[in-house]
Amino acid sequence: MNTYLVTIYGKGGHGAEPHEAIDTTVIASEFVRKTTKYKNIEIISVKSGDAFNVISGKAEIVLETDDLERLKTILSSLQVYYGKQTRFEIIDM
Repeated sequence: MNTYLVTIYGKGGHGAEPHEAIDTTVIASEFVRKTTKYKNIEIISVKSGDAFNVISGKAEIVLETDDLERLKTILSSLQVYYGKQTRFEIIDM
């Protein structure tokens, strides 16, 4: 299995104006939920945000998989749901 870094980009914002942001923490948790049904995708770590009262505009997920196409399919489905302002980057570690 190969190790990948998946970076999710949304739109950060202030906690007082959540309607203007695209929260990558929510997207990352949805991604993790969708991958739990596949035995060949193993989540190693998830990091999103490090400041109080700030909505994170970037999330990083380290995972192992041998099915890169399934990974891309899951990310594409999230992009359809969360919109074109959301983008994803996959880096082979």
